[in-house]
Amino acid sequence: MSFQSVAIAAALLVGTSMASAGYMTEYDATGDLFDNGYSNLDISKVEISHDDANVNMKIELHGEITVANWGKYLVAIDAYEGGAADNPWGRNIDYSGVEADRFIGSWVDGGGGILGYKHYGGWNEDNSGLSMSVDSNSVTITFSRDWLGADISKFDFDVMTTGDGNAPGVDHLSRSDVATPGWGDTSYSGDFLTYNLPAPGALLLLGVAGLARSRRRR
Repeated sequence: MSFQSVAIAAALLVGTSMASAGYMTEYDATGDLFDNGYSNLDISKVEISHDDANVNMKIELHGEITVANWGKYLVAIDAYEGGAADNPWGRNIDYSGVEADRFIGSWVDGGGGILGYKHYGGWNEDNSGLSMSVDSNSVTITFSRDWLGADISKFDFDVMTTGDGNAPGVDHLSRSDVATPGWGDTSYSGDFLTYNLPAPGALLLLGVAGLARSRRRR
């Protein structure tokens, strides 16, 4: 078997593994808000995947976004040492001891939009490599691996929904109970979740090496 054939076979075999290793679905309890009438802010699950260039987060809501036509959807990321306990949008959110160094804020009202921030000596806006898409009951946030940090092999995160001004996180993916008792109170994260992010092509190279070793043993 030629090396080219080995590489093709590895790509076919490892494709499923890469999808499995680079995919995460985290379910959240629905009806866990201080006011369950805000179903457009009630997270039901978040699906995460990545490829060599980007990470995709699909935030699914219990209610229809297009009917409500308002809502903010946030991602706080802890990828490096250091960071900040606050957020650049001034939302009344406590990360329960975690310091975030990346933050994404998106919104669907007023035509929608997305902003990204990195923390170095304070929060600094950086929107390069960010995009979003919206359907009836989900928001998909995409950020490039370069925006996150090309050397990052895993990151901790929380996903939150919120409103305007100094509002808290109405729902936190990191917890399955009520995150805040009301609009005027602080919300608190649970334990941040972790997403593993292998280096681009790493699993494919391992697959090629494994098939090559298997071939030599025959």
